[in-house]
Formats: sequence, structure tokens, C-alpha cells
Amino acid sequence: MINRLFIGRGRTGFRIAMGTVLSSVAACGGAGSGAAGSGAAGGGGQPAVYAYVASADVDNRAVPGAVYQYSIGSDGSVAPLSVASVPAGVTPKAVVSDPSGRYVYVANDGDATISQYAVGADGGLVALSPAVVRIAGLQNAGYTVSIEPSGKFLYVVGSPRDLAGPSATIAQYSIQSDGTLASLAQAYLNLSVYASGSLAIDSSGRYAYLAGAASAAGGLVSQFSINSDGTLAALTPATIAAMQGTVAVTIAPSGQTAYVISMCVDTACNGQIEPYTIGANGILTPSGVVTLVGSHVNPVEMVTDGSVSGVYVLANAMGVDTNAGAVYQYEVDSAGALAADTPASLPVASGAVAESTYGSNLYALSANAVGFVSGQPPGGHIDHYLIGSGGLLTAVSTTTVTGSLLTSMTIVVAH
Repeated sequence: MINRLFIGRGRTGFRIAMGTVLSSVAACGGAGSGAAGSGAAGGGGQPAVYAYVASADVDNRAVPGAVYQYSIGSDGSVAPLSVASVPAGVTPKAVVSDPSGRYVYVANDGDATISQYAVGADGGLVALSPAVVRIAGLQNAGYTVSIEPSGKFLYVVGSPRDLAGPSATIAQYSIQSDGTLASLAQAYLNLSVYASGSLAIDSSGRYAYLAGAASAAGGLVSQFSINSDGTLAALTPATIAAMQGTVAVTIAPSGQTAYVISMCVDTACNGQIEPYTIGANGILTPSGVVTLVGSHVNPVEMVTDGSVSGVYVLANAMGVDTNAGAVYQYEVDSAGALAADTPASLPVASGAVAESTYGSNLYALSANAVGFVSGQPPGGHIDHYLIGSGGLLTAVSTTTVTGSLLTSMTIVVAH
């Protein structure tokens, strides 16, 4: 069987994590074929679908950020809600929605908090009470956030801002019936390694994986089982070796393969994607099939629409003089080998940041500030692509986002 793999490319080594890459779309009984316009449930039983974009200060000042709010129409089009944005904490960097489509959570780097919201009847986010909770564990950190498939537990990975600091931590929370977060009895885990990207959780909710590195050269992936109370426990072995510069882990729709993504793996500074087989006990085994993304290209993450039609990989090219992105398309065979498709790529409006899928639609978030091109205004774009028969993309439209430094995006299918 041939599936499609798409690689999105933006600019610089600037990396944004979206939360769990396979949870970026909050499914409502599986991927749908469309969404109601203007934020209300549509006719014929179509669900309402919304997109939320986190925005931090473009000059990296420690000031509150915002979450911009959009509806996604039955034709896949994107339009701002009547209330364009809601406030977030200081420097929001990661946003995720729960599988029920009722709640949204934003990890704020600047004040080590999680903003927690309910999705209102019109799609507007409403702050829960309390509006924020503290992030346990590492404080002066970059955060990513993930939710396991049942929607009962949320995890925040705290990564030190440089390798001279402490190793990573994972804060652990239960999601209460009202959507608010409560720390588990073991509030966080201290890791002996550094982390990159978000915690990737398999579709069964039994295993989790985290890209990272030790102090020595080379990359690794930490492996965990998830207990019934939501706490993580290291598998044996606790880590498996990976190529240097590991960035993220993504679980394939089958639940049998984990893709480990790395950047600058050789003297040409190629990015790399390597599939690992997930064993019955959750242990990863390298397949030996390696794909080089391209010279001076930094892969960021992979997302999937949850079916066999496509897997999508986001990457940023090195350099500071441009901020134009692109989406690259590949075929994937049953062994995980990749082959460039035709056309090889489609453009993205500005520097690529994040991507999500819903049904036959792919949405790419891009930011003008990625690449730091002089004279660029703040904000960015949401590019809409149609996933056609055979998995090939067609560019449909671009929506301007008027925020500051756009950092993350999630799509919610509301109930």
C-alpha cells in the first residue's frame, strides 16, 4: 500500500511545538468531511469546527499573549470569529484541545502557567475557574503540551532553554469533569535527559515517547508506559538510541510505527526521518529505513489526518534572510521508504510554524516573524490545502492572522 507523506518547510531553526502531534485535531467520532460555518452546528448533523492560534510578543517581551479564534466552514474556509481573540498568559507557546472538543489548554512559557478554557456555543473560548494553573517541575523552560486519547490526562514537557541548565521534566495532570486540571499524586517526573518536542502518545493510550538527547553526542527517544492513574513509568530500556538532533516523535495511524525526526544529521546538515516499529510491549525498534529531508532543512513535527490518506511533516529551512515556506510531498510504501512526488512542493505564505488536518483539509500556520526578515509586519497566515484523491495537495486559500508572534495552532471539532 502507498500512503502520502508531506513535508512542510519554513525558515530558520525556530521550532514550535503544538502539543501532541496526533492530538492537534480533536476528533468527534473520527475525522469529518466538513464543518459548519460561522461557528454553529451546521445542517445535516455537521459538527462545528474551530481553529485557535496562540500568539506571543514578537519582541520576546514578558507580556501576556492571546489566542486568536476562527471558524472553519463546511467548505474548509477559515474566518475569524466576531470576538477575534481572548487573552492568554505570558508568552503562550503551545496549544492543545481535548478529544471531546470541549476544552482548550495553552502552555505559557513566560509565567509557567497553563491557561484553561471551555469552548463556548459560538466557538469563543471562555476562561475556566481558575483561569490558570501552575506548571509543576521545571520553571524557566520551554513547554509543550499533550493529551492522551481518552481525554483524561494532560502532560506538559518542560525543556531547559539551554544544555547548561537542568534536564527536562514532565508535569502530569488529570482533566476533571469541568475541564479544569489537577496535578496527579506524582505531580511531575524529573528526567535524566534533555527533551525536544511534545510527548507523543499512541492511539491506545498505553505508551508515550519523547525525543531528546543526553549530555553526550547523539540523540535518543525516552519510552514510557501510561498507568491507569495517568502517571508515566519508564519502560525497560528507558531510552533507545536515535540520530543526533532529534526533534520530535510521531505515531503513525496504524499505531505500529513511530517516526523519529532529526535535524542536521551530517556535514551537509540534512534533516532526517526514521521509522521505528512499536512492539507489543511498547519498545521501539529501528526499521533501518532512513529518509533525508534535505540540506539545511530542520524538520519540526509530523501530523496525520488519522486515516491512511496522508501523513504530514513540518520543517524549517535554516537561514535568516527569507521566511517563505513550502509543503513537500512524498509517497510512503509499506516498509516506510519515501519517494518524492509530483509536484515536489507547494508554497506556504510565510515562515512555517504548525499544521493540522481535518477531513480532507490541511491547514498550515505560518508567521511573518519566523526568519526575522526586516520590514515584515507581525502576524502571519493560515494556508488551506485540499487533500485530493491519491493524497496530493491543492492550495485553496490563505487567511491573514493579525496576531504578533504566532506560535501554535489546534483545530477543534466541537460537540
